[in-house]
Amino acid sequence: MRAIGRFRFLGVPLLIAILLPLAGCSLSASSRSSSESSSPESKETQNRNDVRDFTAAYVKSGGRVEDFKRRLGDLAKERGITAWEQNRLTYEGIGRGLGKAKVSQVELETYTANLAGADVAKAKAIKEGYDAEKE
Repeated sequence: MRAIGRFRFLGVPLLIAILLPLAGCSLSASSRSSSESSSPESKETQNRNDVRDFTAAYVKSGGRVEDFKRRLGDLAKERGITAWEQNRLTYEGIGRGLGKAKVSQVELETYTANLAGADVAKAKAIKEGYDAEKE
């Protein structure tokens, strides 16, 4: 009976030592698959925030629109975003950056005309981002 008690005493920690890593792998795998499923949204949101910060800095330092657009492409590429020119969150990020830089209404309209052109959806996204940043 005494040997069985010793086995039971050693068996529980041994069982825990074996099962704990397995549980950890299971938790790790489930959290990884959960984060991978939301990663496209996460990448786009991160890119929007990068665009916001870059736009605010660009407004304060100035520069050419061509250089600004090239850097937007670089930011998107770093985040794995393709076709950034068609991505609504890019333009929302631009608007947020303009709001963060506290540009005037006239400046907002000028940047919108230069960056969105005649594309109403892009202009709307810039305006919505601007308004959201001001709140």
